[in-house]
Amino acid sequence: MKKGFSLIETLILTFIAVTLGVLIVGLVSNSREFARTLTCVNNMRNISQAIENYQIDWKNTPSSLEDLMPQYITNPKIFHCPNDKKSGNSYEKFYVARHYYEDDTNKLFLVCNRHYKGKKTVVSYLSYAVDISKTQKVYWNGIPVDFGQEYKGGNLTFVDGTKVSSSSSTEVGVLTSFSDSEGKIYSVIYVPEGEDASFNVEHNGDSEFEVITPAVIAGVEGTKFTLRNYWLNTNPPSCKASVSVAEGVVKVEERSQGRRFKIKKGKKLLVEIRRWLKEIKHRIPRKPPKQRPHIWFYDK
Repeated sequence: MKKGFSLIETLILTFIAVTLGVLIVGLVSNSREFARTLTCVNNMRNISQAIENYQIDWKNTPSSLEDLMPQYITNPKIFHCPNDKKSGNSYEKFYVARHYYEDDTNKLFLVCNRHYKGKKTVVSYLSYAVDISKTQKVYWNGIPVDFGQEYKGGNLTFVDGTKVSSSSSTEVGVLTSFSDSEGKIYSVIYVPEGEDASFNVEHNGDSEFEVITPAVIAGVEGTKFTLRNYWLNTNPPSCKASVSVAEGVVKVEERSQGRRFKIKKGKKLLVEIRRWLKEIKHRIPRKPPKQRPHIWFYDK
């Protein structure tokens, strides 16, 4: 009687064992990643609730997540995403301090781009809803960007065809780009705190696109405009941002008091705000002190 396995049978059994091993490892890895992502979602929900309570108490939005400690969040671990290899606050660098509007709750104020090897983004909106969205790639001079990083000069290109071109001295940060629950692409760039900037935006399609500066948040859907940001050594120190529209309409929110404007083709808006005495470098710009800004409108 024939004993043992033939070579073919051995190869088949080995293949089955390897396949099962790969499947098991994949399932375990995916379950761990899901658990880490779920922890991040819960962190963001806690932060969202804390911000809502802060707004109720102070009739204002915290300029930094650090403002929530220790009155609204007592456990510092809530500020750390389990997928963040660095210690400390994982979310501060991705926090957009913006005013709350009941008619505009689909705006993001916090994102985390670290999940499923960068393929998923956890997003928190002004409505305090938290979603897991599909990450969209962004390219700087043809090279994929790392979200939350700043890039100097050249061109940024987005999946929807939007292009941002800047001078060699201009630093532009890329906060995020993802598809929301309706499949609509939402991208955000920013001017790093303390930096001067000048760049042109050519936005295509019906996707959502925003530019964050210390003075304003400019949002567009299918338009062209130029944004300039510069810092002034005045007393007190101040910052100016201008938005010049070449095509379409740009929705602009000044960040100190939250007033909103629509800037049409051929028009220019200039906003000057007071700046914090102590700047935070290489981070999305903080919301300025709550003082009345200087606002000018021009024909280009």
